[in-house]
Amino acid sequence: MILLPDHLLPDILHLTDEFLDRQKIQGIIFDIDNTLVGYHTPEPTDEVKKLLAHLRDRGVKLAIASNNKKSRVRRFAADLGMAAYHRSAKPLPIVLHRICKDFALPQENIALVGDQIFTDVWGGNWAGLQTILVEPVDVLENNLFFRIKRALEGPIIARKKREENHD
Repeated sequence: MILLPDHLLPDILHLTDEFLDRQKIQGIIFDIDNTLVGYHTPEPTDEVKKLLAHLRDRGVKLAIASNNKKSRVRRFAADLGMAAYHRSAKPLPIVLHRICKDFALPQENIALVGDQIFTDVWGGNWAGLQTILVEPVDVLENNLFFRIKRALEGPIIARKKREENHD
């Protein structure tokens, strides 16, 4: 199922060395908003910087693919030393394929980490990547669009949790 993530994690801090080794992940494409930081956090936190530095030190290739605007993505990624793509049009896989080509890794060794099923998971699955769904950093998505989207995601997440409990 194209909307079903390969992995569910509480947050990005669960991207441990053991997890990455077990899944053979050598490259990671991150969403920004509600994945790395909340919507209203303009720059990476020290915790995010520390995680990204650790991943880079262990040789993991890193990039950002966000559907947000150029100014948001540029400001966030300014000092991270990694490729960052704005208006990436997820779930369309065009930008994700470009990143995979730049990584020069097999697609099965690249993971997309995000908080939304209908953009991140769908796009990552469509691109042939491993998909990791994390719980949203902020739950302050009060507009109707996000409430409907999160409600539609609920049954998919429940299905994945059932599958994991049977493994």
